[in-house]
Amino acid sequence: MRRKKMLTIIAQGIFLILFIGMAFYFTDLARGDENIRTLVSSYGYFGIFLLSIISGFNFIVPIPAASFLPLFLESGLNFWITILTISLGMTLADGVAYLLGHLGRQVIMKPTMQKIETKLETIYGRHKWAPLVLLFLFASIIPLPNELFLIPLAFLGYRFWVVLLISFGGSIIFNILYSQGIINLFNLF
Repeated sequence: MRRKKMLTIIAQGIFLILFIGMAFYFTDLARGDENIRTLVSSYGYFGIFLLSIISGFNFIVPIPAASFLPLFLESGLNFWITILTISLGMTLADGVAYLLGHLGRQVIMKPTMQKIETKLETIYGRHKWAPLVLLFLFASIIPLPNELFLIPLAFLGYRFWVVLLISFGGSIIFNILYSQGIINLFNLF
């Protein structure tokens, strides 16, 4: 079992390197090819928004949309608008994850599960802000699926808009940090 997990991690790492390499390749290609720049700019921010929604479901596509930032910038798109667009798309995906968690609570929480509901309410009462602070730090720094926090927060009954605002703020910081790393890495090659 341990070997299987290790092979999975290695495969995911190779996939990530290949994916980022592909993004760099297309960016380098776009420097000399007007057609690629035109194609990317024709989809523009709407295309980036759709890509970021898909990448926001980290369990399905574990590659941040900001990986393509050098390509977007080479195509003439604005850095800050691109970062905001990517963050909005990721936040929309986080909202879907939250709603799935909320629906899951309603399906799972039946009168026979009163003990679980009481325990969740106790956690919510004692540590109301701690999970939200952890969500912000998690969304800002850790490149893992935000769903790991969003679904439990929905189970705990945290307000949808509060969770989304915190997720959006964390996504902006994550995308700025990640994009700076990608841009600096791209400039090395």
